[in-house]
Amino acid sequence: MKKNIFVLTALVGAMAWTGCMKENLAPVTPEEEVAAAVDSVWTVSLQAVKSDVPETKGLAIEGEEAATTVLKSIWKAGEEVKVYLGTTCIGTLTATPDGEDAHKATLSGEVTTTGLKEGTTTLTLLTPRESWDYTGQVGTLLETANSIEKMYHYTAATGVLVKTVDTENNAITTEKATFVNQQSIYRLSFRYQTGDTKTGIVAKNVTITTERNKLVQNQSVDGATVTEGAISVTLATPSSDPFFVALRNGDEADEGITFTVVDTENATYKGSKVVPAAYKAGGFVSVKNATLSRLGVGKSATVISTAEGVL
Repeated sequence: MKKNIFVLTALVGAMAWTGCMKENLAPVTPEEEVAAAVDSVWTVSLQAVKSDVPETKGLAIEGEEAATTVLKSIWKAGEEVKVYLGTTCIGTLTATPDGEDAHKATLSGEVTTTGLKEGTTTLTLLTPRESWDYTGQVGTLLETANSIEKMYHYTAATGVLVKTVDTENNAITTEKATFVNQQSIYRLSFRYQTGDTKTGIVAKNVTITTERNKLVQNQSVDGATVTEGAISVTLATPSSDPFFVALRNGDEADEGITFTVVDTENATYKGSKVVPAAYKAGGFVSVKNATLSRLGVGKSATVISTAEGVL
């Protein structure tokens, strides 16, 4: 059975679903709980808006990546939003940004579900993809296929209640959907010191660990199943310039974070930095030119000063 629903929403406001179906739902008695028909395919169109605050979706910068202190929240053409009923992905919406204001966009696509019940059913919306996984990062922030923007900048709106299922007018409405960042983004670059000389490390690979080993490698959409451990990043192009990593940390306290870096000559360097708790939830954290110790020369890992956060 095919139904068309047109929805107006704000990511920081109410999300209302309205529309009409090609076929009528079977009649229900007043005593029955109102629900959408079984095996329904819904065409959905949402109007969405973002604001430049840490809780919203999108990635864009001001100035150069190496020096920016701002991550702006905008929609980009083709950006995807996954829609879940429980832990089941029931469809994908695609963004078409407003031509005059990229904070606004139309999200459109189809979802397939059964038994939506007003006042009971809740939905989860997740970007940018169905698989919630932080492994396989290559250090790039924007544009490329494996960038944080395309693959690792997860935002979610959870517990979005279906308020009404109007079988007479074939309309569904929901309460507001607010999207929240699910990780922090770290900007990293490293150097080592010989005498009074500090030299940039041309990083090829970096492995990141924490004191309490709570970095999320992957998880289910409801968080019930979580795999934790080290995050390893192999740069798309080895460089001493800053690169970017998305980290979701299951620990909320201040914590030491350790970087083990391998350069293009396969030399290994290691050092740690204290990350304040405030930087772990949706922050932008800059760790540029951190001085590491080169292993195998009789030195222990360097303890770096507290991380600089850009919130």
